[in-house]
Amino acid sequence: MTWVDFPATPWWYVAVLMVAGAAVGGVLATQLRSLEYRLDHETGRGPRAPGWAVAGGVALLWGLLAWRFGPAAEYALAPAYLGFAVVGVALVWVDIDVHRLPHGLTRPAYPMLAGQLALASWASGNWGAFGRAVIAGAVLWGVYLLLALLAALLRSGFGLGDVTLAGLVGLATGYVSAWGPVVATYAAFLLSGAYGLGRIIVRRGTRKDHIAFGPWMLVGALVALVTQVRLFP
Repeated sequence: MTWVDFPATPWWYVAVLMVAGAAVGGVLATQLRSLEYRLDHETGRGPRAPGWAVAGGVALLWGLLAWRFGPAAEYALAPAYLGFAVVGVALVWVDIDVHRLPHGLTRPAYPMLAGQLALASWASGNWGAFGRAVIAGAVLWGVYLLLALLAALLRSGFGLGDVTLAGLVGLATGYVSAWGPVVATYAAFLLSGAYGLGRIIVRRGTRKDHIAFGPWMLVGALVALVTQVRLFP
């Protein structure tokens, strides 16, 4: 078992995609700040993050993912993760605001991500990675469904939106490595737990507070994609 060797990515490619990401993030910020995703009963002030933070976040994510996946399969793999990053930023914003992961974002992301990963496999001839991604997505979806059913019995805040997102996380991370969904899941629970504990220590929250878990699932996915390990060379 070895750490993945990152192929060299031209600096100009990363720079161009960061600029493009900032532009896409600016459009996304305008849409998110309109709060049109809210349901009738979801009121109050929206997230305090300014529009430039959203644009900058997408730019940084695109730069990081361009560096990570640029040369892979002759640049055919990068679009899958760039698109997933945009959806992820939108989901983080919405989940922090209203503690909900809209199906209008997660469900269309399935054919988008699967189709782009399939194109990358066609370009590289590595259909095994695509098959692994599909299996990983289905398995992680099933695991989170069991957790959601258990949470319903315990009356906790874990919901079906997290289940839908889990399938996407498994699909995205499973393509790179069989360890990907495992790393993403462990990172999500560890980081969310550390965040909740930190809130208690500084007296900004209690054990009964409901913490949006979707953002931590996406952070865990990013950790898995960047620090990926392989089962086989």
